[in-house]
Amino acid sequence: MSHDVLRRVEPDDGPWLIAYGKFVKALCRVTLAIATILVIFDLVVVGVAVLMRYLFSVPMLGGDEVVAFSLTAIVMFAAPDVLRRNGHIGVDILIDLLPARIVPWTRIWACLAVFATSALLIINGWKAVALSRMIGSLTEGHLELPIWMLQLLLPLGGVLLAIVAMEILWRSIIRVVHPFPVTEGDQ
Repeated sequence: MSHDVLRRVEPDDGPWLIAYGKFVKALCRVTLAIATILVIFDLVVVGVAVLMRYLFSVPMLGGDEVVAFSLTAIVMFAAPDVLRRNGHIGVDILIDLLPARIVPWTRIWACLAVFATSALLIINGWKAVALSRMIGSLTEGHLELPIWMLQLLLPLGGVLLAIVAMEILWRSIIRVVHPFPVTEGDQ
C-alpha cells in the first residue's frame, strides 16, 4: 500500500495548493538538475586528478577543495527532491501497518521534524557564515577559498527543505480533514 500523497492530486487540494505544488515541483527539478551537473563535474574532476597523478605524476591543484564544495552543494540541492518524492529513509514497514486514517498524522509529525532540521540548518548555518566572515576563515589547500561560501549552502538547503515540507504538511492536513475513502483492507 503506497502512502505517497504527492503522486496524485485530488480535487479537494484546491487551486492554491495545486499552484504551490507546481512551484515546488519546478524548484525541485531545478535544484536536482544542479545537483546532477555537480555529480558529473565531480566525476570529471576526480577522474582527471587520478589520471594526472598516476599517468603524469603531477597533482591537480585544488581538486579536493572543489569536490568538497560541490559535495555539500549536491546534498543541499538534492535533499528537497528526495523529500518530495518520499525517497528518504523511513520506517515504511511500520507505516504500512498503520490504518490509512493514521498515516497523514505520521506525515505531519515527519514534517515537524523536517521543519526543526531546516531551522537548525538555517540558524546555525547563518551563524557559521557570520563567524567565518568575521574571522576571515579560508579553506586549507591551494585555493584558499572563503569558508563562508561553503557554509552558505547550509541555510540555503534549510530553506529548500522547509519549502518542500510546507507542501507535504499542507497536503497532510488536508488528508486529515478530508481523508480518502477507507476500504476494507485499510481498516
